[in-house]
Amino acid sequence: MYGEKKTILKSLNQNLLILLCNVESLNTHITDVDILLASYNPQIFILNGVGSAVRRKIAFPNYSTISQPGTSAFGGVMILCHKSIKYKIIKKDLIYILIEVESTPESIYIGAIYVPPQSIPPFQLLSKHLNKRFYIFANYNAKHTDWKCSKNNTSDVHLQNSLESTENELIIPSKATSKRSNAIIHFGITQDASGWISEVLDEGTSEHFPVLIQSSLTIDGTSTFRKANWKTFNFFLWLLNEYWLSVVYNLDEQTFFNLFSAFLSALWDRCSTNEKICDYRPPWPPHLVLLAKSTNRARRKYRRNRSLVSLQNYIILKEIFSTERSHYLHIKMEQKTKYMMHDQNIWKFAKPSFHCVTTPFRGLKYGNEKINDSEKIVEILANHYERHISESDFDMDNIAHTESIINYNQIKYAPNIPLDPISITKVTNEWNKFKAKKVIR
Repeated sequence: MYGEKKTILKSLNQNLLILLCNVESLNTHITDVDILLASYNPQIFILNGVGSAVRRKIAFPNYSTISQPGTSAFGGVMILCHKSIKYKIIKKDLIYILIEVESTPESIYIGAIYVPPQSIPPFQLLSKHLNKRFYIFANYNAKHTDWKCSKNNTSDVHLQNSLESTENELIIPSKATSKRSNAIIHFGITQDASGWISEVLDEGTSEHFPVLIQSSLTIDGTSTFRKANWKTFNFFLWLLNEYWLSVVYNLDEQTFFNLFSAFLSALWDRCSTNEKICDYRPPWPPHLVLLAKSTNRARRKYRRNRSLVSLQNYIILKEIFSTERSHYLHIKMEQKTKYMMHDQNIWKFAKPSFHCVTTPFRGLKYGNEKINDSEKIVEILANHYERHISESDFDMDNIAHTESIINYNQIKYAPNIPLDPISITKVTNEWNKFKAKKVIR
C-alpha cells in the first residue's frame, strides 16, 4: 500500500463547456452529434432545428435530454446536459427552454431558442430574466454588419435595438457560422460576456458550423481536497524515531534536512486521501476565501519581519475578515431560520426523541403516581420548563441572597462614571498575593 506512488488529485474543477449547433433535423445528423460529444465532452450541448426527432426521444450516453417541439418541421430545440452537473428546468415554451445550472460561485440560467428565418426573436421571454445571470444561446438568424455580416436584416435591427435598451452583450464568434454565406447567426446573449470564449468548429455535415463556447464559470461537482490521517502519520513518526536520531549524527546538516523533508512529504502523501468536497460543508464564497488568504499572508509576513507596518496591516485585514465572516454567517443563519419557519420545514432539522428501538412511552411518573393523560403530561412539562426559563426567585430569609440583592441594586443605580485607570503595578501586586507562600522548615 505504501510502496507505490499515489497520484495526488487536486481540484477537478473545469470551466463550463457549451456546444451550440443547428443540426437541421436531428434524425439525419445523429452521428455528427455523437462525434462532437465524444471529441469535446461538453457539459451542455444546445441543438437547434431538431425537427421531428423530438418525438422519438433520442438518448445519448451520459447525457440527459430536454426537448421542446417547434412550430415547423425543422424547428424545435434540445438541450443535452451531462449527468455530472446539477440542473433543473425553469421554463419550457414553444421555441424556448430555460434551465438553472449549479456553478461556482452561484447558479446561472442557460436558455436555448430557435428563431425561424424572417422572424423576430422573442424579446418578451428575454426581458423576464434581466435581473438574473442568464445566457441565452440560439440560431437567431440575425445578420448585422457589426458582426461581420454583409448586410443587415429585419431580425437584426430589432435585436440591436433590444441590446442597446437592455445593455446586454453578445457572446459571438469571430468566424462565420453558416456554410452557405459569411453570416454569423449563432451566438449568445448575456448581461456580462467577459471571460467567455467562442470558437467555430469546421466539423459536421450540417449546413451550419458548430460553435464551441468556453465560459469563465466552473462546475465543482467533482472537486476534491486532501484529507490527512494524522494518527497514522504520528504512528509512523514514532516507529522511525530511533532511526532518524541515529542518522542525524552521521550526515551533515543540509543533507539531513533535505532527506528528512523529503521523508515528511512522502509520508504525508501516503497518509492522505482525496475526498469529494460535496460530502462536507459548503465552502465559503470566493471573496471570503480571498480575505482569509490575505489575512494569513499578512500574519506570516508580520511574524517574519516584526515591523509595525506589517502589524497594522495584519490587524486591519483581520478586522475586515472578521466583519465579513460574521455578516456572511448572519445572513446564512437568517436564511436557515426563514426556511425552518416556512410550512413544516422545522422537522427537517429537528431529530425525533423516540427511535425504533426505544421502549414505548406508557406514561409520566409524577411523585408516587403515574399519569397517562396526555393533556396533564403536557401541562406538567410546560410548568417545569416555564419555571426554569423564568426569572430566578430569591430567598429573602437567606443572608447570602439578601446581600447579593443589596450589592446589585447599589451597582444598578450608581452613576455612570468611568473608573480610574489601574496601573500595571497594582495588578501585579494583587496577583502576587495569590502566590503560594514558601514554608521554611
